[in-house]
Amino acid sequence: MIQVAPSKLDQERLLLVSPELGEVLTAIIHRVRRGQQAMPLVSAYDSLERLWSAPMPFLFQRRCGSEDRAIPRNDIYTCLNDALAASGLTGPGNEQLRYTPHDFRRIFMTDALRSGLPPHIAARICGHRMVDTTLGYAAIYPEDVINHHRFFIARRRSLRPGEEYREPTAQEWQDFLAHFELRKVALGTCARDFGTPCVHEHACIRCPVLRPDPEQMPRLKEIHANLLDRLQEAKEQGWLGEVAAIEASLAAAEQKLRSSAGRLDAEQ
Repeated sequence: MIQVAPSKLDQERLLLVSPELGEVLTAIIHRVRRGQQAMPLVSAYDSLERLWSAPMPFLFQRRCGSEDRAIPRNDIYTCLNDALAASGLTGPGNEQLRYTPHDFRRIFMTDALRSGLPPHIAARICGHRMVDTTLGYAAIYPEDVINHHRFFIARRRSLRPGEEYREPTAQEWQDFLAHFELRKVALGTCARDFGTPCVHEHACIRCPVLRPDPEQMPRLKEIHANLLDRLQEAKEQGWLGEVAAIEASLAAAEQKLRSSAGRLDAEQ
């Protein structure tokens, strides 16, 4: 999975990527970091909005002299079309192919929908609020989309027990809604799946699925300071087991502080 935050409409998205693409992205991140723990924060100029962004860990950046800079949009277009020209591929009229990164988004959607991916799932992947927007991306007729969607649903239902498609009872629906209410905790939101227990026994500061609320930064800082005091006491008393537990909580608290600070900077 690849996490995109912030994304379209200032919403966070999780995307499923192939292992091959994951390796490419890992190589890019490793190169940009240059041995550092975190990605350099750089500003990028949006030529459409005519605005500079806040400093962010952009994936496509490079070293220019003594500073890091985001790679401009036009430079990416140039590199892409140079690669196409070197490939020797041409269009139907023997003209040179010219693509933009957005074209690959349309190609992906067309191929996914033709392969039976439900349009509403494709819309979530693209970050679209309306399925009609996704269908507009696909270079296929609506009838083709509908037929593939129906075929996909029929095939999936034939492979799964029929009771899974029954209407939920009133109690089951209330339990489902209650799950999302219980995900609201003091430090933010618990992202655990429906029907799964809290494996960390509500020790949210350590939990990797906790999404901290940037507005709870003061509370996080208080917890961090308290953990430092407890760690000092445990070391003085020789409570080695307590030291190990507190150090684990302290590392988790520091990670969540960095995460909250990054989200806060992105929102500003």
